[in-house]
Amino acid sequence: MIIEPITAEYIQLVEDLGTATYPSNYYEGQESFKSKMTGYPKGCFLARKDKEVVGYIISFPYVLNEVYPINEHYTETLEPNCLYIHDLCVSKDHRGEGIAKALVDIVLKNKLTPKVLVSVLNSERFWNKFGFISQRSFDYYGGDGHYMIRQC
Repeated sequence: MIIEPITAEYIQLVEDLGTATYPSNYYEGQESFKSKMTGYPKGCFLARKDKEVVGYIISFPYVLNEVYPINEHYTETLEPNCLYIHDLCVSKDHRGEGIAKALVDIVLKNKLTPKVLVSVLNSERFWNKFGFISQRSFDYYGGDGHYMIRQC
């Protein structure tokens, strides 16, 4: 498995993986993906086996206690005070291989703190393993969302 920054040649494959993995209420189109990957490339990584994209993570500087909308083009925040993990996705065929952990570990090395995210699809326990703590629960695009923070 190779973990590397997302480059233009893989954007379509990243979109395809996200579309195949997430339910339709969490759909995020190619232009939205592309804006995040090009807007903050040092926060966006993919995992691949040969040319097959098996996972990705998208993160960027943002504002603490705010939730970044799904399918919204990324615009740089003027006064960011956290690193927002917007999306983590691993192919259903490659779960249990340590891909998610490898992707999260690389993003956790980013110097911006705290790290924040919205956990969906019952992933709260997964994020707890990395030190994220739920701050509040809310309806997130028709599903349960948990705003979570990791302080260090």
